[in-house]
Amino acid sequence: MTRTNRTSAYRFTVRMVDGKVAPEDQAAVDGLRTVVKLGNSAFDTHQYVKLQGRGPRHTRRYHQSLPLSMAVSADVYVYNR
Repeated sequence: MTRTNRTSAYRFTVRMVDGKVAPEDQAAVDGLRTVVKLGNSAFDTHQYVKLQGRGPRHTRRYHQSLPLSMAVSADVYVYNR
C-alpha cells in the first residue's frame, strides 16, 4: 500500500538531535535550500524551505506545532510565499 501525502509541498523527513538536523541528514536539507535559492533567483519565484517538528508531545500545549527543539524528527516542506 502506498502512502499519499496530504500536500505536494512535502519533500522528505529528517532526524533531529538536540534541536538540530542530524549530521547525516544535514547535507540533504542544505542541498534543498540551495536548489530553492537558485530557483528563486533564476525564475523570480518566491519559495522557502520549512522544517516542521514531529514527535511525542508530553504536554497538551503543543497539540499542533511541535518546536524543533523538542522534535525527534522533522518533515521538510517547500512552500510558495
